[in-house]
Amino acid sequence: MIRGHRAGAAERGALVSACGLFGLSLFKGAAGFLTGSKALLGDACQSAASSASALTSYFGLRKASQRARNPESVISIVLSAVLLVAGLEVGLSSAKELASGPSKAPGWGAVAAAAAGLAAREGLVRYRRFRAEKLGLRSDRSGESRSDYAASFAALAGATAASFGNVLEMPALYACDPAAGIVVSVFVIRMGCRLTAGVARQSEPAAPNDVDIRMLKEAVQGIEGVVAVDEVRVREHGHYLVVDAAIRVNPRISVAEGHDIAMRVRRHLTKRFLHVSDAAVQVQPYDPGYPYKSNHQDEEWSSLLQ
Repeated sequence: MIRGHRAGAAERGALVSACGLFGLSLFKGAAGFLTGSKALLGDACQSAASSASALTSYFGLRKASQRARNPESVISIVLSAVLLVAGLEVGLSSAKELASGPSKAPGWGAVAAAAAGLAAREGLVRYRRFRAEKLGLRSDRSGESRSDYAASFAALAGATAASFGNVLEMPALYACDPAAGIVVSVFVIRMGCRLTAGVARQSEPAAPNDVDIRMLKEAVQGIEGVVAVDEVRVREHGHYLVVDAAIRVNPRISVAEGHDIAMRVRRHLTKRFLHVSDAAVQVQPYDPGYPYKSNHQDEEWSSLLQ
């Protein structure tokens, strides 16, 4: 699969995931509103947070593959602010209901909606993981998936325990639902903070391990025409990495020849490394004082015009 098709497929996968999670949040929100389940309302906010995270990844992929200016940072900040407010609102509402003493359980409809939402979330996770493996991309961060599952399980447990309060005639169990709402609101607020932090993190170079950097440098150094590699850095954009490389070339070649070498480096990196979507290559002349043999034998300069 060529890089353009791979990037397009990754964008579609991220967009499908974002839309699916948004639809799931609407379903949970409607069910929570109709049944009065605070836990389910909180779980809806958590799904909305996951949808916002997937949407941010989608914008990052578009920016990396199309070199377009997207309102990625602004959208992420707005979404994170909305999520923080929603999380606080759900938490405060749940705390007030818990303090006053809930008078009824949300019912088995909330339990069924929470279970269905958990199954749908698992399906979306498996779909995105399958797409990532098929495209040779890095898998999703496991921390985000664990938070989603923990929030969904908390909502399911709270609604189930409160519903059993009706069956067992134990009104004290009604408090399990708003208590679960407080727990889920913590996950929502945490996700909002992570989205805000992610905006700043995406503008900074990523921190791959030494093996990744060494492999990238070796790949660049092996390109015909590259005399030396000054620096290799990477930036994260969704599931992809964008490489910034500074290379040195023969000082006596033309600008066009230097441009051709840079294009060869870019093509090689994007074809060899599936997770590299683009490469920005800066070309500088090598120090003419360096004593390679062409400094002394002009007739052999052609051997360095690679």
